[in-house]
Amino acid sequence: MATPARSIHKIGRRRVIGSFASAKMREMVEWESQIERDFLYHLEFDHDVIRYVSQPIKFRFSQDNKYHYHYPDFEIFRHSTPKRKFIEIKPYHITLKPEFIEKTEAIKAKMFSDGFDYAVITDNEIRIEPILSNLKLLYRYKLHEYSQANVSKLVHALQGSGLISLTFSELEKIAQEFSLELIDCYSCIANKVFDFDIKVPLTENTLLIVADRKLR
Repeated sequence: MATPARSIHKIGRRRVIGSFASAKMREMVEWESQIERDFLYHLEFDHDVIRYVSQPIKFRFSQDNKYHYHYPDFEIFRHSTPKRKFIEIKPYHITLKPEFIEKTEAIKAKMFSDGFDYAVITDNEIRIEPILSNLKLLYRYKLHEYSQANVSKLVHALQGSGLISLTFSELEKIAQEFSLELIDCYSCIANKVFDFDIKVPLTENTLLIVADRKLR
């Protein structure tokens, strides 16, 4: 686990803070707002994300001819780019304040001149429903160990019959023939054995697609 550039203290704070158990990295990640915590669900299901770090650096920038320090909330490492990317998470209403806009512009200017990427992400982007609820639901099953042999047989049987799409309830019923339970079905969806439209609620009537990728 990476050492944060700034410690997140639990004593004497009114807002809720905590730790997130990352399935992607198999380690705990600290968060200091519930919006930050919700953002982590998105990172966990983003296949381009290799890893991420909380409170990664103490960053010095200049504003109004004075030096200031900024602690980005996260640094994200991606397969698609070697460029370092830092993220600040804020409630949308905060980002409308002139003083925040001015400070962010100064931080961005220095970040970009140093060769880094920097972005502010708000709750309006993070808490889109039903996407967030779907991610939270599936995250419960991401590390569940299903029988890879039985899932492979299930997938091959579906593909062999020409059935490339089916509802969740149909999957649950067919899965029983391969000694797989409901929890295994959820885990298969969480691990992209089956795809679905993340923008619709995941229910028994949700249409699932047999994914064209290797099993984990």
